Amino acid sequence: MRTLEIKLSEEQYQHIQEEIQYGGRKNLEEETMGGYEITLHVGVPNIYTYLEMNYINKIDLGEVEWSFKNLNKQSSDN
Repeated sequence: MRTLEIKLSEEQYQHIQEEIQYGGRKNLEEETMGGYEITLHVGVPNIYTYLEMNYINKIDLGEVEWSFKNLNKQSSDN
């Protein structure tokens, strides 16, 4: 089995958590159900990779490092 690992800065992580909390409050206020998307945008060749979150607002979280990991073997970097 393989996993996708995305490395976040503390600021990026906090921004995601704040948006999740805000979205949850808005959904409760409006009595709606919803979800969010986290999108990894990769330029080819891999020169610029950034993360975007779409919940209540669309947020560009900035550049990130990512890699595929094989749970049984060493990592296979992007």
